[in-house]
Amino acid sequence: MIRTGVVRPATLGRKPLLPRILLGAILGIFFTSSIASPALAEGGSASLSLVAQSPWIADNGDLALQLRITGDPNGAVLRLSLHHPVDRRGLLALSDDPVLERPETTHNIDVADVINSAGIASITLPVGPNGILRSQPGEVSPLTIELVAADGHLFDRLTTPVVHLPVIPAGEAAAQRPLLVAISLAIDGPPPLRPNGQIELDKATVRHLDAVANAVLDHPGTPIDVRLPPATVLGLARSDDLAHARLLAKLKNAVRSGGIHLRSSPFVTADPEAWRQAGRSDIHQDLLEHGDRVLTEHLGMVADRSVTVLGPTAAPATLGLLGRLGTVHLVVSADRLDPRPITALYGATYPARLFDDAGIAHPTLVADPNLARHLIDPRGSVSAAQQLVADLALLAWSDPTVTRTSVITMPEGLAIDGLTLDLVLGALEDAPFLRLQSLPDLFEASLAADAAAAVTYDLWPNPITPVSRRATDRSLAETTVAAYTAMLGGPHPDAAALNDLLEVTAAAELDSDAMSAYLSAVYTTVSDVLGAFTTPTDQSVRLTARRADLPFTIHNGLGTDTRVVLVLQSDGRLDFPEGDVIETVLAPGRNRIAIPVWARTSGDARLQVTVRSPDNARLLQLRSTQLMVRTTSLPGVGVALFVGALAVLAIWWIRSARLRSTHT
Repeated sequence: MIRTGVVRPATLGRKPLLPRILLGAILGIFFTSSIASPALAEGGSASLSLVAQSPWIADNGDLALQLRITGDPNGAVLRLSLHHPVDRRGLLALSDDPVLERPETTHNIDVADVINSAGIASITLPVGPNGILRSQPGEVSPLTIELVAADGHLFDRLTTPVVHLPVIPAGEAAAQRPLLVAISLAIDGPPPLRPNGQIELDKATVRHLDAVANAVLDHPGTPIDVRLPPATVLGLARSDDLAHARLLAKLKNAVRSGGIHLRSSPFVTADPEAWRQAGRSDIHQDLLEHGDRVLTEHLGMVADRSVTVLGPTAAPATLGLLGRLGTVHLVVSADRLDPRPITALYGATYPARLFDDAGIAHPTLVADPNLARHLIDPRGSVSAAQQLVADLALLAWSDPTVTRTSVITMPEGLAIDGLTLDLVLGALEDAPFLRLQSLPDLFEASLAADAAAAVTYDLWPNPITPVSRRATDRSLAETTVAAYTAMLGGPHPDAAALNDLLEVTAAAELDSDAMSAYLSAVYTTVSDVLGAFTTPTDQSVRLTARRADLPFTIHNGLGTDTRVVLVLQSDGRLDFPEGDVIETVLAPGRNRIAIPVWARTSGDARLQVTVRSPDNARLLQLRSTQLMVRTTSLPGVGVALFVGALAVLAIWWIRSARLRSTHT
């Protein structure tokens, strides 16, 4: 089978190329996003783009090309010029529309002889030391294809590298070591949960997930390192859209195929260094743990924390934090290191090491950002894949007798399209000069090969986007939600919904206004809950004893039991023998609570009863009511005086009675 945009080499023992070339051309019309630069078309009426190409050729093999020609090419000629071989510097310059030296060989083809009714020109040319296009084994040479009008006017031009495999003597084949390559993709995206609780998935993120899932399923067993967005995965699971359900099932199959090495990821996009500097490393840890749970539950695979691809803001303290969270190995872009690695100029790197703020060394591999540039080639997917194959070939051939590694990571904020990823995997899985591996396997092979050669580098981080204000606002909301959770007696679906909104506020994609909308939703929900509790406006109680239980009435408008505390305050005329704080549980509906009091004196006393949440801070006030307590019973001192007076009167009466008896 031939994949769109990839024409297999004719000398690799496969079926004849012509039917597959035609198939690739037809599919390329519909699926290829390849667009040639019109910079050199001086007002012409025809254009040229690359639809498919043999990723490499063997010695004295054939180069197969498929070109799409649009416009009016009547009488035009295709001029193919193979230039002198280039090194890696020269190859990277091809993407900048270079001025190439005089070609080694040139060959002209009438467009009418090779174009079909679909506008696809299919060309097969022998390439080798004595071929129509002359090239030596083990070289990468730029091929310029020009569309020239009958009068010599240049319609359009494109340049693509031709990879000519080296000839390896039989006695040296055992000593040849392939370049070990890992592809690491990071898929991020805004959280799908909206402030109103609805799920609205980001279309670009969904497209990216679909592209990765399709590419992995089309190339089963081909390892690729992927960091998925757990919040989006959860959104797919909660969505009612059948397309989202199908995508989730496709992701599960891709993970189970063994092609994906699933890296751990925060639930929403978050910068660990930013949260560390804000004094809230716990937020990043919580996001990481939640993300792992989501991926395990919905994809059936435990995400791996052992390897982390460092973000652009990573500093030594970040490494310490990541180490405490389970990271063992690191991948870092050469752009983020000081001094800039010399080996990064050549793409393949030996082991490196970075030290964290505690002086602990972390094994590291360096990713060359130039490799990632190929994957976003503006000239289209076919050109992107061919440029990457050529670059990796040069890296592999630079020193094939030692184990060398290369890591391809996507630039921050950029996504690889599905066709490009499919073409890249299709070419690299069969490339004889390299072997794709997962990041853990790549580290194992690299460190086993020459751990003593590891070079120590310092990090050169980008400035962070501060989250201190965000952390403060979030902390206040966290306290509010914690108090609400305490009212519900612990974990509860209603509280979980608020925690979900809180978690989203950490997402790097949210600006201040967007974050405020989530916080407002949290506070509004809690405020509505507080309004569900009512007490009679005027509650007055009459006491007929010094110590009594005051009846206090409160209505719980929620549909669940609610834990609260009653905070009691008096004007000094009442004491509370069992304390001034009473914990109780309010059942749905009307609740009558007995409040033990001790009246110091008779008369009117004021009692303030405040119903609050049962957390340590008693943050939330549900209701506050003042009771008028009227005591009509005699106080203890009055009773004593009354008894004393009765005793005096009794003594006086007895003495008076005796005197009267004496006189009589």
